[in-house]
Amino acid sequence: MKTEWLESFIETAKTKSLSKASEQLHMTQPALSKQMRKLEEDLGVTLFIRSATGVELTSAGEILLQEGESILSSVHALQKKLVSTQEACDLTIGTWQSMAAFYLPYQLASAKDHNRHIDIKTSHHYYDLLEHLESNQIDGALFDDREVQHTYWSKLLFKEDFYLFVNDQHPLAEKENVSFEDFKEEPIVVLPPGCDVRTLVEKAYNRHNLKIPIANEIEFAQSIMGFISANLGISILPEIFMRHLQSSNIKALPITDFKFKREISLVAKNPDVGKMLYTLFSKHALKRKDEQISPMFPMTMKRSERLIVRIFSTKILLS
Repeated sequence: MKTEWLESFIETAKTKSLSKASEQLHMTQPALSKQMRKLEEDLGVTLFIRSATGVELTSAGEILLQEGESILSSVHALQKKLVSTQEACDLTIGTWQSMAAFYLPYQLASAKDHNRHIDIKTSHHYYDLLEHLESNQIDGALFDDREVQHTYWSKLLFKEDFYLFVNDQHPLAEKENVSFEDFKEEPIVVLPPGCDVRTLVEKAYNRHNLKIPIANEIEFAQSIMGFISANLGISILPEIFMRHLQSSNIKALPITDFKFKREISLVAKNPDVGKMLYTLFSKHALKRKDEQISPMFPMTMKRSERLIVRIFSTKILLS
């Protein structure tokens, strides 16, 4: 029995739907159905009662669900122990510039603890990341892969909400939260097409039957923050950018009717490499909105370690 099959089974059992589970697992429904049939054949039991409305667990399925999560937990704990014993290995991660600046410094610190050296290659378009994976220029990629078709191994790392970022002198800055009605006609600064942030912002406007009133289209997300800081525009950006707000004149406002979340997944051509990277990265996955957002520099970091992260982030911003 493969762990991937068990993970897929648990998601299917919880959602009671092959279609919903396949969306969460970033795979096609036929591929998920095939996995579940193989799992049943491997175990020699029927796990689901299938119908037009979804799936229900059999008594054997109930037992596997009860035991399966603890089995996976033990397997993941074992993987972490095994990773720590492996020899040093150089790896390259592809991602957006914002992820390189605000998320990966934590992962680099974790990788260092596991004798890993990780290089970063930033991109501005989905297809650059996929092309770099295919050509083996990178070993893994971090992005929201729901809007692109691919056949690579993929696993969700974290989800994050979107906020309206405004200068603290902007009229909207007085509000605790906003809705689309508050800013629907105000031009916003956006990222170019081809990245997950732009795609999700477009979907949100389309949901309200609105066209994005674009003020400026800027390639680097950190440059957008500069425009906002100078009170030259507003923007809709994901939660990770809130880590840029320390000692800043920018305010991030929750958008009450923005119904989409960014879901950052780890995507890898080689499943074994993907699992190894996931073991390292999942330790510091970004917390959800309903949890306390971790600070830019964890309190467990020594002063010298914080300085290294600051220098690294500055290099990313200036590159």
